[in-house]
Amino acid sequence: MSVTIDDIAQKLNLSVSTVSKALNDYADVAQETRERVLTAARELDYHPSAAARSLRRRRTDKIGFSFSFPVSLMSDYISRLITGAVTAAEQQGSNLILYPLLQDQIRQVTQICRAREVDGLLLLGRAHMEQTTIALLKKEDIPFVVVGRRVEDPTVSYVTPDHAAGALAVTRHLIELGHRRIAFTTRDVLGITSRERLASYRQALTEAGIPIDENLIVPSSPEPGDDYRAMNTLLDLPNPPTAVFAIHDTVAMECLRAATDRGLRVPDDVAIAGFDNWRAGLTSHPPLTTIHPPLRDVGFRATEILLARVADRSLPPERVT
Repeated sequence: MSVTIDDIAQKLNLSVSTVSKALNDYADVAQETRERVLTAARELDYHPSAAARSLRRRRTDKIGFSFSFPVSLMSDYISRLITGAVTAAEQQGSNLILYPLLQDQIRQVTQICRAREVDGLLLLGRAHMEQTTIALLKKEDIPFVVVGRRVEDPTVSYVTPDHAAGALAVTRHLIELGHRRIAFTTRDVLGITSRERLASYRQALTEAGIPIDENLIVPSSPEPGDDYRAMNTLLDLPNPPTAVFAIHDTVAMECLRAATDRGLRVPDDVAIAGFDNWRAGLTSHPPLTTIHPPLRDVGFRATEILLARVADRSLPPERVT
């Protein structure tokens, strides 16, 4: 049978109210009494009711993580963010609830807000949904932090890897290897993250005095086979690239497949680099050159900021890169 505060009160001959105040660190309880209560709680192996504590504090002690990407496609990326978020949440006595979805993030967030299921929300959304979702969270007064991308709205907190610096490092690395015909595979719909990576690619080429050939910047979509098609488009050019910087590792893996299907040797005939350090790239042949963004740290810091905002709604926004 679980030990209750009544048991502690009976053991110490104190009122239930005094025991409750001591356990919850009220200022009007004498230090000696507080220590007696805490000692008795340890001796009796007392564990407070999470539900009762949440009700008393008018909090759920839960935060949500809403991400609008299929888990099967984003497993590496999401899992590292979640690891950091869970660690930070547990350190502060909160639980993390995952809200994966494929399409309608706005509808899901609406339900979360109305049901008050969580105290706050980590948001990893598609760029075209983000503005409406943020407006909804502001209207419902739900603390939130955007994860994985910058947000132009100065009132919004976010934590993101430095996509620009990473893309700059990849492109410079390829230049240092002697490449001058460096292609970039991007996305049809350029969100802020894609724009940052593309801008850094252009910057590195310009700094090295290499003319930017727009024919070497080829968009693709997440549709099956489209990244493979994009690589073949590059390889079919009269003067094909000697190196390809793919915007994501998933794209890079398809570029690698297209090159090897043509009998090309990677990296001897064409070098291929990616971004995000997915585990699949470690087992490819050859292993994929990529950037390892500190996603665990991103998830951890975003959760710290979110929980701070849950505790104090007046805190100014934090924007961490």
